[in-house]
Amino acid sequence: MNQIHTWNQGRVTIDLRQQSYEKLLSRYGNVTEFIDKLQFFNSNLSKDLDLYNISAYPDHVNKGIHVIGRNEDFGIFPSSNLALKCSQGNLFAEDLRKQFYRSIQLEREFEKKLNPLESKLLQICPVYCHFQSRKPNAYFKQILFMHRVQSGLALGDIETGFSQEFCRVFNIPTLAEIKSKSRFVLHLYLDNKKHRQLLKIQAAYLFKKLLDKGIKICSLNQKNIMLDRDQKTGEHKYIIIDPCEDFFPPITPVYNAFTSQLCD
Repeated sequence: MNQIHTWNQGRVTIDLRQQSYEKLLSRYGNVTEFIDKLQFFNSNLSKDLDLYNISAYPDHVNKGIHVIGRNEDFGIFPSSNLALKCSQGNLFAEDLRKQFYRSIQLEREFEKKLNPLESKLLQICPVYCHFQSRKPNAYFKQILFMHRVQSGLALGDIETGFSQEFCRVFNIPTLAEIKSKSRFVLHLYLDNKKHRQLLKIQAAYLFKKLLDKGIKICSLNQKNIMLDRDQKTGEHKYIIIDPCEDFFPPITPVYNAFTSQLCD
């Protein structure tokens, strides 16, 4: 079920999860036809950047990373509710193929190491397909097809931080409890955006709880934890959308390594 299929065709490589592979065969008959259509799709995708950009945060260091989403189906991939993370291949841009494989690895770790209540509330964003073009004139060198979190709300956008239920299940403090802890006085003093700092500390608590379970997500912060709603049950859950390390300021792996020492 977790098998990954990889194809190379000319200067194009795609990686597909088993379920996505089966859906593609059902729609197209063969992977070659899908790759041809995907290359044409990629050549026109840059025209939609301004209209369909759903990235909540600006690209300060010009990585050339864009997140694209539309209310309607993209018409190329046999799944709905898609977000496309696209890379122009600029210097210092993250490797989306690495994110594809890392996301799948963490899904498996969550299945093994989280209990049912924890798994219900915290999940890794599903990824379906990774496309890479080595053609010099390709605008996007990599495209990651992933689940779109419909709310568009990151933890940093939520005034109360994690819900009380989430804090209870993972045994982490609420924002009010963190604010009352004297060990974080320096954190709050140095950051003029006090509420943002509280959210970062709360994410560091979650980082430590997962690390204690043998799950290491150094990049965990208030920006890459999204609030989502289960379409079947209507219940809320949290989705980690980018589990790969980012060593650009603010350097989250360093922050988590330091701050987690103060999280008991």
